[in-house]
Amino acid sequence: MAVNPHQQLAARAAPPTHLPWLDGLRGIAALWVLLHHTFILVGGRGMPILSWGKLAVDLFMILSGFLMAHHYLLRRVSRPWEDAATWRDFWARRWFRISPLYFVLLTAALLLGPFIGTQRDLIAQVWPATATAAARYNDSSWTNVLMHVSYLFGAFPNYAFRTALPDWSIGLEMQFYLAFPFLMLAMHWFGALRAGAVLIAVCLGLRWAFPDFFRSFPMPSFLPLKLYVFIIGIWMALALAATSPRKYLLASVSVSVLYVGLERSTEAVGRVFVVLALFYMVLRSASAIRNRIAAMLSSRLARFMGDTSYGLYLLHLLIVIPVAGCLSTVPQFLALHLAVRLVLCAVIVAAPSYLGAWVLYRLVETRGIAWGKRLLASPRVTAAASISG
Repeated sequence: MAVNPHQQLAARAAPPTHLPWLDGLRGIAALWVLLHHTFILVGGRGMPILSWGKLAVDLFMILSGFLMAHHYLLRRVSRPWEDAATWRDFWARRWFRISPLYFVLLTAALLLGPFIGTQRDLIAQVWPATATAAARYNDSSWTNVLMHVSYLFGAFPNYAFRTALPDWSIGLEMQFYLAFPFLMLAMHWFGALRAGAVLIAVCLGLRWAFPDFFRSFPMPSFLPLKLYVFIIGIWMALALAATSPRKYLLASVSVSVLYVGLERSTEAVGRVFVVLALFYMVLRSASAIRNRIAAMLSSRLARFMGDTSYGLYLLHLLIVIPVAGCLSTVPQFLALHLAVRLVLCAVIVAAPSYLGAWVLYRLVETRGIAWGKRLLASPRVTAAASISG
């Protein structure tokens, strides 16, 4: 008799409830993005790691897929996806986690857009290869505002990269949150590896069938372009709870290698090593080297970097672009070696960027999370959940 994949998943041992080293990884990813943009804005290009900003965002996506699936495994008995209230609570929690801080900084980006665009033009005058379209900074139309407030912008090439924020990945993240319950149900019904492989194949088929549409995205903000990265994160969480995790490792590495062949970039090669390193951290809990790394990623500094990672990611361009724009008008700065320009600009922007991210975390981000918890705990919502259940 065939075994139900859902029963197989439920029979596995519960994974660890908390992995504090993930906070440090989120902090590293946010710092990586900041250094990547600073590197570009002081005239740098073509250097491995510093030029791989999208790989830093991929790290965020893998961690997002991992954490969503990991938390599901912890709650799979008390909050099954077959219950509509689980879906509602999941989406509400994620909306209140992302939206309050995003809307604050989106407002700032729209108001400051012309000024940021002017500073960006100063940089492009010195390093023309770094130029971006003026519409990214100057479009304060209601259409653009509504596209971003509704999170629809990521699915439309003309709006996917149209604010001073690096928010293309926020639209992508919200698409993943919308799809996540369906992904988990598909993995329950058909098996995690089979369902994931079919979905990745469908995404590749869509790219083959509509190449012009997918190439028109200035950034990979549409979920079919990056679903495979989130699925790798989900497989990683399932590996942590599995009795035989090797199949998830092999599947994830195979998908990563497949995309090396499709993209043919050093960044894609770097993604393979990121996937291997993350599986090592997840699965090799008995390794002394792994545990030393986990301890460093769980330190007080790492927790601070993790807490401020979302705010730093969204905020930093509003600081880095004006600073780099001002520096680009100083002949003495331009005469410096690229490495010195990078360090000098990064040192100048680091303090206000982290301070601003910390203030936003305390005043906006944590309050938004608390608002969501209070809403879900309110008697009216609780009663509605009881009726629907």
